[in-house]
Amino acid sequence: MEFHKISVEVSEGESANIKKFIVSLGDIRSSVSVKKSESNKDLKTSFYTFSIETDVIKDFLLKFNKAHLKAVSQDEMNEKLRTSIQSNAAYNSAVNSAVSSDDLKGIRKRKTLDDFISEGNYAVLLDMIRNIRLEENKRHRAEMGIPTAVKRAIEISFEEGESGKRGASSALEELINIATNAQLKNLRLNHILINAGQKAIEICTLYEDFADELIKIGNNIKMPNIISINSVVKFSSITLRDDRNFKPEYEADINIAIKNTNLRWLRMAYDSVEHEISDEDKKLYERFISFIEYKKLGN
Repeated sequence: MEFHKISVEVSEGESANIKKFIVSLGDIRSSVSVKKSESNKDLKTSFYTFSIETDVIKDFLLKFNKAHLKAVSQDEMNEKLRTSIQSNAAYNSAVNSAVSSDDLKGIRKRKTLDDFISEGNYAVLLDMIRNIRLEENKRHRAEMGIPTAVKRAIEISFEEGESGKRGASSALEELINIATNAQLKNLRLNHILINAGQKAIEICTLYEDFADELIKIGNNIKMPNIISINSVVKFSSITLRDDRNFKPEYEADINIAIKNTNLRWLRMAYDSVEHEISDEDKKLYERFISFIEYKKLGN
């Protein structure tokens, strides 16, 4: 995994700003680590060094530019630390120290319910509504915020998957997790779960070597039934010429489909949503089922 390093010089009066910036990084799906280096008290300056995975560098820079923080080179930072710290041991300790637990606690405390919603952190809200020790009005507010938080999580994941293949796998996994989340289903958010499933299907269509993921979605019995059917319909439209022949470039995906397709589950799912499917999609579904049946007979 490749990383980019960015160092920031923070004066005594900017401590709140750097903490707010670190909080804003919560919606970046890949990890961003941070180390804090402190000069002596006379200089009244701290340095934060961020290590950012290549996948999220664009998102990081967008947030960084909005925060109006002062970036410095590693050499500049090291020089300032050397001139302000006399002891070599103290210098080595400074440049290698992590953000303190007190700082992290302070950062966490700044999070509000609105922060979790805007970041798409619906998992925290689900934990809140299960916490019987929490005040009833707070649990109620958390429950009311879940639909918006889930929608935001879907947007974030889809944007990540859309931005490049490297982020597509994790984005697809997150969208599938949302679409199959039992707690969200119990809250009667089926329309949002279906949206997550549709976005997962869309990501599979963006990259040729993701076609087999459509079969996994179709076979997932935790998925909304309409998503299972839409998934194999999309696979049919991408890979099949008719109910006997497939496109040669998708041979590997076809072999996976022949081996793994759960026909019994798909038939049950289809019966429950047939009235929701267009005539064209019905033909693509029947083409897929006919093709798999034909191939499973050894043809």
